[in-house]
Amino acid sequence: MGIVIVFILLLCLGVSISFLATIALALIGIIVIAMDVFFIYATIIMLKGEKKAGRFIRSEQSGKSKIPYAIYEIDGTEYRNLLPLEVLLRNKIYNPEKNVSLILNEKKKCCFDNNARICCILGIVVSSFLIFEMAVLVIRNVLL
Repeated sequence: MGIVIVFILLLCLGVSISFLATIALALIGIIVIAMDVFFIYATIIMLKGEKKAGRFIRSEQSGKSKIPYAIYEIDGTEYRNLLPLEVLLRNKIYNPEKNVSLILNEKKKCCFDNNARICCILGIVVSSFLIFEMAVLVIRNVLL
């Protein structure tokens, strides 16, 4: 709601729609670059880890966040999955009765389940593609 009010006020002050669209695209670009950096960082942490067998024991919310995270037990110690819990397929992905393959990074005290591994790889691919497409869009608009 606040964004709409700011948008209308800027239009009333004479700011052009094309300038506002440029600012909006720049903000989206910054967000996409931040996502790409996060997924690259998460993948580096994952690559520095070692493969272990673990068991899902519960989900819990971290701090003030309402986002649940999977907690796995590996060699008697609890580790939090780096990425949030998949809510839609929770019963199929997180089964406390069977061991799963995890990547453990003891230095960062986190682990990666299969869902987190796929998300990191796809996150890099998609956000890098979006950065490339936005760069092409900017170059076309600047050169034309």
